[in-house]
Amino acid sequence: MKKLFIILTLGLLFAACAKDNTESMEDRNFNKLFGGKPYIGTARGVRSQPGTADYTWNGEGRVAVIEASGDSVSVVFMADFADEGEINLKFRGKIDGSDLRLEAAGSTSYFLITNEQIDGKIENASQSMVFDGILQRGKADMTLSVYFKQTDGAFPAGSTLNLQLNTSREIPNDEDNDAGCQMRLVPIWSPNGITMGMVPDC
Repeated sequence: MKKLFIILTLGLLFAACAKDNTESMEDRNFNKLFGGKPYIGTARGVRSQPGTADYTWNGEGRVAVIEASGDSVSVVFMADFADEGEINLKFRGKIDGSDLRLEAAGSTSYFLITNEQIDGKIENASQSMVFDGILQRGKADMTLSVYFKQTDGAFPAGSTLNLQLNTSREIPNDEDNDAGCQMRLVPIWSPNGITMGMVPDC
């Protein structure tokens, strides 16, 4: 079996709508609610082609909110399958109170975390991706379905990857403001090629 190694980073620009209310913005800040200690649990990936599951990966799942800066922050979803590789997805979006938004003007691609619900759809020449899940202070579950239009490593054209992360953490105290992760420089996959970027190693 070929090594599985996918790292995706997205930072879609969009115009945010300002809210008029000022209700406890400090308590409703996305980074304050979900940042700090990483979420840790299980990861499961299943490859199907076409329609029949033919390979399964099981490993550790992690979710971390990192790189807070002004009104933006990064969310990283990580699946570590030991010697068989890893899948890392990194999204940088705009904070809107307790929500995170990435929406590209004039595009059908988006990634949202609103009212603790994860929702996303990314379409490019190589893949179609659909995201679903929840992000709460003590729990983060995410499901990703990827349809491969072109062959990419262990995934032939026409195959599908279904990835599920089930993670949790103790709800951090106000003083627990450290993500508990070292940062590492790794190749970052994107539809435009390979670049280098930082992801947490925790």
